[in-house]
Amino acid sequence: MKYPTFFGIDLTSIEAKPSACLGLDGKSQLVYLGFLTKNRDMVALLNFYSPQVIAIDAPLSLPIGLCCLDEGCPCQPKSFRKNRQCDQELRRQGIPCYPTTKKTFIKDLIYRGIELKTSIGHELKQAGQVIEVYPFASKVRLFGKAVPRKTTKQGMDFLREKLGEIIPSLKPYSDILDHDLCDAAVAAYTALLYHQNRAKALGDSEEGLIFIPD
Repeated sequence: MKYPTFFGIDLTSIEAKPSACLGLDGKSQLVYLGFLTKNRDMVALLNFYSPQVIAIDAPLSLPIGLCCLDEGCPCQPKSFRKNRQCDQELRRQGIPCYPTTKKTFIKDLIYRGIELKTSIGHELKQAGQVIEVYPFASKVRLFGKAVPRKTTKQGMDFLREKLGEIIPSLKPYSDILDHDLCDAAVAAYTALLYHQNRAKALGDSEEGLIFIPD
């Protein structure tokens, strides 16, 4: 029997751009770190490790009432808020997030996230729990609201230091951790917290939930 593992995927909107993937075991020891391009390669990786929880950094659902994000389609959200409830709850906590309306600029990412979740559900030999996470929200919960921008040197130094504190096994790899791998690490850590019942669900279970550290 394989030991429990928990994976985080910092998904990109297209397969041409590699997605950062990172896996931890139940004691926060690093078991995988790397980049993959195609959904099928991610599914193959997950089939090898059979993780208990897979945390994907991308919207994995649409607002109730929408069948797609095509502005020419007559489908409409049932709620006046248009965005998903989980997105609204993040905003009420002062945490900005990407829109999930038909006018969103991340349509490709949303479609790919939903497709990957479906592929995992159909193709994983030993099904693990797939959850949606938002690393920025996780970082705010873990490290406080004064999180420097990850696109700056100050932000990367901050992230590497903080991640080294909560995931000591990452310290030897600090020099190669870019912001994508850092987000994958935060996603994997959130997956582990979810497994430990230390994560909080935001949103409506029928529509889609985002999990953040409790």
